[in-house]
Amino acid sequence: MTPERIAIKLATAELIKGCGGLEASAGFCRVGKTVLGDNQSVNRPDSFVAIDVVQDLEPLARDREGWPHITRALAAGLGFALVRLPECTPSGTDLLMLLARLSKEGGDIASEICKALADQVVNPAEARAIRKQLREQIEVAVQLDAALASIEGNQE
Repeated sequence: MTPERIAIKLATAELIKGCGGLEASAGFCRVGKTVLGDNQSVNRPDSFVAIDVVQDLEPLARDREGWPHITRALAAGLGFALVRLPECTPSGTDLLMLLARLSKEGGDIASEICKALADQVVNPAEARAIRKQLREQIEVAVQLDAALASIEGNQE
């Protein structure tokens, strides 16, 4: 199996855990626990979760780290990062807050990079810390973009 397919299997297992296990998950979708068990097993390379099952289960696993598990794995396998869009219409104050957060995250990224390069080498733990800050900035940038798109659409 390719790394992308293994990632989908692992994401399926996380999704099922997030729904309360095989039995609970089976109660929320059209397939049974045996099929779901095969869907998450790396030893069953011919069995993957159906898209309608993903659609039924992913909303139920939102409290588990990495949510939405399978959607995120699919996006990553195709070379995309997944960022949640905001759900409300922005105001002018929201734009200023987003700008402040965007600037803060940029500063946090710069700080982490400078700290990591103090010894001229970025180790895996430092890279992980920088990437965490970077993901936070990306999320804020997407929120700012969505806010501006909402305003743009409201003016037409």
